[in-house]
Parts: sequence; structure tokens; C-alpha cells
Amino acid sequence: MSIKLTKADYVILKNLAYNSRMFDVELARKCNLSKDSIRYRIARLEKLGIINGYGAFIDYVRLGYKSFKLYLRLNATFDQRENLRDFLKKEKNVFAIFESNGEWDIGIAVFVKTRVEYYDFEEKLLSNIGSMINSKMFCLMLDAVVFNNLLIDDTKEEYHFWQDVPIDGIDEKDRVLLNALHEDSRQNLVNLAKKIGLSIDATSKRMKKLVSNKVISFYTADIDYNKLGFQKYKLFVSVKSYSKEIEMKLFEFFRQKRSVTNVIRIIGPWKLEVEFLIKEHNEFEIILSEMQEQFSDVIQKLDFSIFKNEIRFPSEKLLI
Repeated sequence: MSIKLTKADYVILKNLAYNSRMFDVELARKCNLSKDSIRYRIARLEKLGIINGYGAFIDYVRLGYKSFKLYLRLNATFDQRENLRDFLKKEKNVFAIFESNGEWDIGIAVFVKTRVEYYDFEEKLLSNIGSMINSKMFCLMLDAVVFNNLLIDDTKEEYHFWQDVPIDGIDEKDRVLLNALHEDSRQNLVNLAKKIGLSIDATSKRMKKLVSNKVISFYTADIDYNKLGFQKYKLFVSVKSYSKEIEMKLFEFFRQKRSVTNVIRIIGPWKLEVEFLIKEHNEFEIILSEMQEQFSDVIQKLDFSIFKNEIRFPSEKLLI
């Protein structure tokens, strides 16, 4: 059952979702409330388990990584799936796992610096759980755009990342800072400065540089959308005809849908992966029908999965 919230609660959630370091005074202005009221509402959202923490979305491609996904259809018992989760949690290059009902049982997001690194990971995976795999599909994530349209229908923001433009390496203090922000992006500059052993001013400058260089795409809040009545869907778009013009039209179609949270361009068996947050399955069926109608000469196949579990791992796995 979803939890009933006020409009102010939704404004807070929408803003913290992609700017978790926003000052309370700015949230108060947006909600026409006092700072004390904002702090009370944030604490309540945390207590309800709607907000489960704050972090930084780090663009590992800017740090020289390549982003791959491996989707698996499994024939496994409950205990075997638990063993698989434990195995993946220990693997340095595994960024996240997504379990679902639908086209695939599990998706694995992997960040590596070389193709050999990915080959070694997959070889190790197959040697451990190869007997459980009925089928697998591999793809390269080219780039992605995130839309912040969902909770309140006011401004529409979007964020682009995973574009293949790496920057020069970061130093050890940057790594400590990134890990600290990933762990809690709302902690104050005094605490962050102590952790990296620099002045407040120097720490602030490093944070601004990481943002301007797009190593940090945005500061985020971990929101449990299930408690707000949403389910996460992933749509796999396979095409029979494609061009830059068609791609732009598809992106504009998704941009206008409030339920679309992100679109990923793929090199692999499909062209696009699209994630939705949906309250009623009928809403998703309507979107599929609209796509079939508007892009009937383009779409070859539409597959989808409904997420049932998502686990993201700490940034230090890649920032060691």
C-alpha cells in the first residue's frame, strides 16, 4: 500500500532525487514553508523508509571505464540465487544487479577499463554458475539520459552521462571525497574536509571541479518508489529501421512521458533500454500501444521486465 504524502513532500522528493545537497532554505522557498518544517518533513520521509540515504551518481566512464550489461535467464533454486548474489557482491567490477520478472531474471551492470577485464569477469561467472544459465545476452551501454519528470508536473530536467569522453585521472583525495559523497551526499563541508584532510575551501573547490568535469553527474537520494505505489519497468526496444531522425523522435516521445525515468542507448541486440516508474500496468500498456502506432515502421520488437529487486554497490569497489 502506498503512503499518502502532501504536495510539499513530493516537491522535496523530486528536488532531492537529483540534487540531494540542495539547501533547506531553497527547499523551504520552493515549498513555501519554514526551514524547520522542511527538516521535519525530511526526517519523517527518512523514518518512513521513503528516503533511505543520499549519494553521488558517479560517471565512471569519465574515469576511463566502459559500461557493459549482462542479462541472464536462470534455472536456479532459491539457495543458488542467493549464492549468485553473494558472488556478484564480491566482484570488484560489478556496479549493480537488477532482478526482474519478464524477459530476463537478472541484469548485471559491469564497469571495466579493458575488454580483457570483462572477459575475465564473464569467464569467472560462467565457471561458478554456468550450469544455472539458460541463456545470456551481452550489450555495451553507449550513453544515457535521465529525466526528472515524475513526482511533480512543473519543470522537466534531464541529465546526460556515460558519454565516451574520459578525463585525466583523479588523485587519492578525490577518491576519498567521491566515496564520502557516495556514502552521504548531504553531509556538510566541515565533515568532508576532515575526511580528506583539506580546508573547507579546498574541499569545496574539488567538489565543484568534480561536478564541472561531470565525474559527478548529480547528487541523488535513494528513494523507495515502491512505497509511493510505483513499480519499475524496463523496456527493450528492438528496431528494423533506424536513423538519427528516428532516434530523436523516439527520445522526444519518451521525454514527454512523465513515467519515463531514463533512456539508455545500447550497442547490442536492441537499440534502446527505457526505464519507467508505473503505478498501474494499464498505463504501461497504453504507452506500448502509442509506440506501436507512432513507430510501426521502425519497431521490430518490444520486450519488457518488471523489477522486483535492485542492488547497487558502494563506489569504493571501483575507486580503490
